[in-house]
Amino acid sequence: MGKNKDRKKKGAAVQKTATKAKKKTEKELQKQIEQLGEENIEQLITKHAGKDNAIEAVVIEEPTQNPPSRRANVSFTEHPLKDELILFGGEFFDGRTTILFNDLYIYDIKKQHWKRVQTPQPPPPRSSHQAVSVPMRDGELWMFGGEYTSPSQSQFYHYNDLYVLHLSTLRWEKQVTDSNGPSGRSGHRMATTKRKLFLFGGFQDYITTFRYFNDLYSFCLDTFQWTQLKPMGQLPTPRSAAPIVTSQDGSTLFIIGGYSKETDDKGVVHTDVFALTQGIIFIK
Repeated sequence: MGKNKDRKKKGAAVQKTATKAKKKTEKELQKQIEQLGEENIEQLITKHAGKDNAIEAVVIEEPTQNPPSRRANVSFTEHPLKDELILFGGEFFDGRTTILFNDLYIYDIKKQHWKRVQTPQPPPPRSSHQAVSVPMRDGELWMFGGEYTSPSQSQFYHYNDLYVLHLSTLRWEKQVTDSNGPSGRSGHRMATTKRKLFLFGGFQDYITTFRYFNDLYSFCLDTFQWTQLKPMGQLPTPRSAAPIVTSQDGSTLFIIGGYSKETDDKGVVHTDVFALTQGIIFIK
Protein backbone atom coordinates (compact mmCIF):
# COMPACT_ATOMS: atom_id res chain seq x y z
CA MET A 1 0.00 0.00 0.00
CA GLY A 2 2.86 2.37 0.90
CA LYS A 3 4.47 1.93 -2.51
CA ASN A 4 1.20 2.71 -4.28
CA LYS A 5 0.82 5.93 -2.28
CA ASP A 6 4.37 6.93 -3.16
CA ARG A 7 3.69 6.32 -6.85
CA LYS A 8 0.53 8.41 -6.68
CA LYS A 9 2.36 11.25 -4.94
CA LYS A 10 5.16 11.09 -7.50
CA GLY A 11 2.66 11.10 -10.39
CA ALA A 12 0.80 14.06 -8.89
CA ALA A 13 4.08 15.95 -8.48
CA VAL A 14 5.07 15.30 -12.09
CA GLN A 15 1.64 16.47 -13.30
CA LYS A 16 1.87 19.61 -11.15
CA THR A 17 5.32 20.42 -12.54
CA ALA A 18 4.11 19.89 -16.12
CA THR A 19 1.09 22.15 -15.52
CA LYS A 20 3.31 24.90 -14.12
CA ALA A 21 5.70 24.61 -17.07
CA LYS A 22 2.78 24.81 -19.51
CA LYS A 23 1.38 27.94 -17.84
CA LYS A 24 4.81 29.55 -17.85
CA THR A 25 5.24 28.83 -21.57
CA GLU A 26 1.76 30.19 -22.32
CA LYS A 27 2.55 33.42 -20.46
CA GLU A 28 5.83 33.78 -22.34
CA LEU A 29 4.03 33.25 -25.67
CA GLN A 30 1.36 35.80 -24.77
CA LYS A 31 4.07 38.29 -23.84
CA GLN A 32 5.82 37.62 -27.16
CA ILE A 33 2.57 38.19 -29.09
CA GLU A 34 1.98 41.48 -27.27
CA GLN A 35 5.54 42.63 -27.99
CA LEU A 36 5.09 41.84 -31.67
CA GLY A 37 1.83 43.76 -31.72
CA GLU A 38 0.15 40.80 -33.37
CA GLU A 39 -3.63 40.53 -33.24
CA ASN A 40 -5.51 37.56 -31.81
CA ILE A 41 -5.62 34.74 -34.35
CA GLU A 42 -9.43 34.81 -34.62
CA GLN A 43 -9.20 38.51 -35.51
CA LEU A 44 -6.60 37.76 -38.18
CA ILE A 45 -8.88 35.16 -39.79
CA THR A 46 -11.89 37.50 -39.61
CA LYS A 47 -9.88 40.21 -41.42
CA HIS A 48 -9.16 37.83 -44.29
CA ALA A 49 -12.84 36.88 -44.47
CA GLY A 50 -13.80 40.55 -44.69
CA LYS A 51 -11.48 41.09 -47.65
CA ASP A 52 -12.79 37.98 -49.42
CA ASN A 53 -16.42 39.03 -48.92
CA ALA A 54 -15.63 42.24 -50.82
CA ILE A 55 -14.91 40.24 -53.98
CA GLU A 56 -17.63 40.73 -56.56
CA ALA A 57 -20.09 37.91 -56.99
CA VAL A 58 -18.57 36.85 -60.29
CA VAL A 59 -15.99 34.26 -61.20
CA ILE A 60 -12.89 35.57 -62.96
CA GLU A 61 -10.54 33.17 -64.70
CA GLU A 62 -7.18 34.76 -65.47
CA PRO A 63 -4.66 32.89 -67.66
CA THR A 64 -1.20 33.51 -66.25
CA GLN A 65 2.31 32.83 -67.48
CA ASN A 66 3.54 32.45 -63.92
CA PRO A 67 2.85 29.43 -61.73
CA PRO A 68 1.55 29.90 -58.17
CA SER A 69 4.05 31.53 -55.81
CA ARG A 70 6.35 29.36 -53.69
CA ARG A 71 4.44 27.51 -50.98
CA ALA A 72 4.09 24.27 -49.05
CA ASN A 73 1.25 22.11 -47.66
CA VAL A 74 -1.23 22.89 -50.45
CA SER A 75 -3.96 20.65 -51.79
CA PHE A 76 -3.35 19.59 -55.40
CA THR A 77 -6.18 17.51 -56.80
CA GLU A 78 -7.10 16.05 -60.17
CA HIS A 79 -10.27 17.30 -61.87
CA PRO A 80 -12.67 14.33 -62.05
CA LEU A 81 -13.92 15.16 -65.56
CA LYS A 82 -11.19 17.18 -67.30
CA ASP A 83 -7.44 17.05 -67.88
CA GLU A 84 -6.87 19.63 -65.17
CA LEU A 85 -5.29 19.87 -61.73
CA ILE A 86 -6.67 22.11 -58.97
CA LEU A 87 -4.43 23.84 -56.42
CA PHE A 88 -5.71 25.60 -53.31
CA GLY A 89 -4.08 27.36 -50.36
CA GLY A 90 -0.78 26.56 -48.69
CA GLU A 91 1.82 28.52 -46.72
CA PHE A 92 5.19 30.21 -47.22
CA PHE A 93 7.80 30.99 -44.54
CA ASP A 94 10.58 33.40 -45.52
CA GLY A 95 12.66 32.83 -42.39
CA ARG A 96 10.84 35.47 -40.37
CA THR A 97 7.19 35.64 -41.36
CA THR A 98 4.58 33.06 -42.37
CA ILE A 99 2.11 33.85 -45.14
CA LEU A 100 -1.08 31.78 -45.61
CA PHE A 101 -2.93 31.54 -48.94
CA ASN A 102 -6.50 30.88 -50.04
CA ASP A 103 -6.05 31.43 -53.76
CA LEU A 104 -7.27 28.95 -56.35
CA TYR A 105 -5.31 27.88 -59.42
CA ILE A 106 -6.13 25.43 -62.19
CA TYR A 107 -3.48 23.78 -64.36
CA ASP A 108 -4.45 22.66 -67.88
CA ILE A 109 -2.46 19.47 -68.50
CA LYS A 110 -2.81 19.50 -72.30
CA LYS A 111 -2.07 23.19 -72.81
CA GLN A 112 0.48 23.20 -69.99
CA HIS A 113 -0.54 26.52 -68.51
CA TRP A 114 -2.00 27.92 -65.29
CA LYS A 115 -5.02 30.10 -64.72
CA ARG A 116 -5.90 31.90 -61.49
CA VAL A 117 -9.54 31.80 -60.45
CA GLN A 118 -11.03 34.62 -58.42
CA THR A 119 -14.28 33.45 -56.87
CA PRO A 120 -16.52 35.02 -54.20
CA GLN A 121 -16.48 33.87 -50.58
CA PRO A 122 -13.63 31.36 -50.74
CA PRO A 123 -12.56 29.41 -47.63
CA PRO A 124 -10.23 31.30 -45.26
CA PRO A 125 -6.46 30.91 -45.84
CA ARG A 126 -5.04 27.58 -44.70
CA SER A 127 -2.42 24.89 -45.12
CA SER A 128 -2.23 21.15 -44.39
CA HIS A 129 -5.87 20.72 -45.36
CA GLN A 130 -7.14 17.88 -47.55
CA ALA A 131 -9.19 17.83 -50.75
CA VAL A 132 -10.67 15.11 -52.93
CA SER A 133 -12.67 15.31 -56.16
CA VAL A 134 -15.75 13.39 -57.33
CA PRO A 135 -17.59 13.36 -60.70
CA MET A 136 -21.00 13.78 -59.07
CA ARG A 137 -23.19 16.76 -60.03
CA ASP A 138 -20.88 17.83 -62.90
CA GLY A 139 -17.78 17.60 -60.73
CA GLU A 140 -17.08 18.62 -57.14
CA LEU A 141 -13.98 19.29 -55.04
CA TRP A 142 -14.49 18.56 -51.33
CA MET A 143 -12.13 20.08 -48.76
CA PHE A 144 -11.90 19.66 -44.98
CA GLY A 145 -9.90 21.26 -42.19
CA GLY A 146 -6.33 22.51 -42.18
CA GLU A 147 -4.63 25.17 -40.10
CA TYR A 148 -4.04 28.89 -39.97
CA THR A 149 -0.68 30.04 -38.63
CA SER A 150 -0.13 33.62 -37.48
CA PRO A 151 2.70 35.58 -39.17
CA SER A 152 4.98 35.09 -36.13
CA GLN A 153 4.17 31.36 -35.89
CA SER A 154 3.18 31.89 -32.26
CA GLN A 155 -0.53 31.23 -32.78
CA PHE A 156 -2.33 28.35 -34.51
CA TYR A 157 -5.94 27.68 -35.42
CA HIS A 158 -7.26 24.32 -36.67
CA TYR A 159 -10.35 24.38 -38.88
CA ASN A 160 -13.15 21.83 -38.71
CA ASP A 161 -15.07 23.20 -41.69
CA LEU A 162 -16.15 21.40 -44.85
CA TYR A 163 -16.33 23.16 -48.22
CA VAL A 164 -17.32 22.05 -51.70
CA LEU A 165 -16.12 23.74 -54.88
CA HIS A 166 -18.72 23.24 -57.62
CA LEU A 167 -16.48 22.68 -60.63
CA SER A 168 -19.15 23.53 -63.20
CA THR A 169 -19.46 27.09 -61.81
CA LEU A 170 -16.18 27.39 -59.85
CA ARG A 171 -18.08 28.62 -56.80
CA TRP A 172 -17.39 27.61 -53.21
CA GLU A 173 -20.10 26.50 -50.81
CA LYS A 174 -19.60 25.98 -47.08
CA GLN A 175 -21.45 22.92 -45.86
CA VAL A 176 -23.60 23.18 -42.75
CA THR A 177 -23.25 19.73 -41.24
CA ASP A 178 -24.31 18.03 -38.02
CA SER A 179 -22.13 17.88 -34.91
CA ASN A 180 -21.01 14.29 -35.59
CA GLY A 181 -18.11 15.35 -37.80
CA PRO A 182 -14.37 15.44 -37.09
CA SER A 183 -12.87 17.99 -34.72
CA GLY A 184 -10.60 20.72 -36.07
CA ARG A 185 -7.31 19.28 -37.32
CA SER A 186 -4.42 19.38 -39.80
CA GLY A 187 -2.43 16.63 -41.46
CA HIS A 188 -5.39 14.28 -41.82
CA ARG A 189 -5.92 12.31 -45.02
CA MET A 190 -9.00 11.75 -47.18
CA ALA A 191 -10.17 9.35 -49.87
CA THR A 192 -13.42 8.81 -51.74
CA THR A 193 -15.30 5.74 -52.90
CA LYS A 194 -18.91 4.65 -53.40
CA ARG A 195 -20.39 8.16 -53.03
CA LYS A 196 -18.66 8.71 -49.70
CA LEU A 197 -15.68 10.63 -48.36
CA PHE A 198 -13.42 8.97 -45.79
CA LEU A 199 -11.24 10.90 -43.36
CA PHE A 200 -8.58 9.50 -41.04
CA GLY A 201 -6.21 10.86 -38.38
CA GLY A 202 -4.51 14.22 -38.21
CA PHE A 203 -3.26 16.40 -35.36
CA GLN A 204 -3.69 19.57 -33.33
CA ASP A 205 -0.58 21.46 -32.25
CA TYR A 206 -0.77 24.62 -30.13
CA ILE A 207 2.96 24.83 -29.21
CA THR A 208 2.30 24.12 -25.51
CA THR A 209 0.15 21.07 -26.24
CA PHE A 210 -0.33 18.64 -29.12
CA ARG A 211 -2.68 15.79 -29.91
CA TYR A 212 -2.77 13.15 -32.65
CA PHE A 213 -5.90 11.34 -33.84
CA ASN A 214 -6.72 7.85 -35.06
CA ASP A 215 -10.44 8.35 -35.57
CA LEU A 216 -12.14 7.47 -38.85
CA TYR A 217 -15.14 9.23 -40.40
CA SER A 218 -17.27 8.84 -43.49
CA PHE A 219 -19.32 11.58 -45.15
CA CYS A 220 -22.24 10.62 -47.37
CA LEU A 221 -22.35 12.66 -50.59
CA ASP A 222 -26.11 12.05 -50.93
CA THR A 223 -27.38 12.85 -47.41
CA PHE A 224 -24.48 15.21 -46.49
CA GLN A 225 -24.12 13.56 -43.09
CA TRP A 226 -20.99 12.63 -41.12
CA THR A 227 -20.68 9.23 -39.44
CA GLN A 228 -17.90 8.25 -37.06
CA LEU A 229 -16.86 4.69 -37.84
CA LYS A 230 -15.75 2.46 -34.99
CA PRO A 231 -14.16 -0.60 -36.58
CA MET A 232 -13.22 -3.74 -34.72
CA GLY A 233 -9.75 -5.27 -34.80
CA GLN A 234 -6.39 -3.60 -34.25
CA LEU A 235 -6.66 0.14 -34.85
CA PRO A 236 -3.77 2.23 -36.18
CA THR A 237 -2.16 4.32 -33.46
CA PRO A 238 -2.85 8.09 -33.56
CA ARG A 239 -0.94 9.76 -36.42
CA SER A 240 -0.95 12.37 -39.16
CA ALA A 241 0.20 12.31 -42.80
CA ALA A 242 -0.94 8.69 -43.21
CA PRO A 243 -2.08 8.22 -46.85
CA ILE A 244 -5.36 6.40 -47.31
CA VAL A 245 -6.33 4.72 -50.57
CA THR A 246 -9.17 2.47 -51.65
CA SER A 247 -9.10 -0.75 -53.60
CA GLN A 248 -10.34 -0.64 -57.20
CA ASP A 249 -13.72 -2.13 -56.26
CA GLY A 250 -14.05 0.19 -53.25
CA SER A 251 -14.42 -2.64 -50.76
CA THR A 252 -11.19 -2.06 -48.83
CA LEU A 253 -9.59 1.06 -47.39
CA PHE A 254 -5.81 1.02 -46.83
CA ILE A 255 -3.96 3.24 -44.33
CA ILE A 256 -0.19 3.46 -44.74
CA GLY A 257 2.51 4.85 -42.47
CA GLY A 258 2.28 8.37 -41.07
CA TYR A 259 3.95 10.44 -38.38
CA SER A 260 3.31 11.27 -34.72
CA LYS A 261 5.08 13.01 -31.87
CA GLU A 262 5.92 11.34 -28.57
CA THR A 263 7.39 14.48 -27.02
CA ASP A 264 8.06 18.03 -28.24
CA ASP A 265 11.44 16.99 -29.65
CA LYS A 266 10.85 13.32 -30.47
CA GLY A 267 8.73 11.94 -33.29
CA VAL A 268 7.92 8.56 -34.81
CA VAL A 269 7.69 7.71 -38.52
CA HIS A 270 5.29 4.80 -38.90
CA THR A 271 5.85 2.07 -41.48
CA ASP A 272 2.84 -0.17 -40.86
CA VAL A 273 -0.08 -0.86 -43.21
CA PHE A 274 -3.71 -1.41 -42.21
CA ALA A 275 -6.68 -2.59 -44.24
CA LEU A 276 -10.27 -1.76 -43.38
CA THR A 277 -12.52 -4.40 -44.91
CA GLN A 278 -16.26 -4.01 -45.36
CA GLY A 279 -16.05 -0.84 -43.30
CA ILE A 280 -15.97 -2.65 -39.97
CA ILE A 281 -12.74 -4.60 -39.37
CA PHE A 282 -9.16 -3.35 -39.31
CA ILE A 283 -6.46 -5.86 -40.27
CA LYS A 284 -2.78 -5.02 -39.80
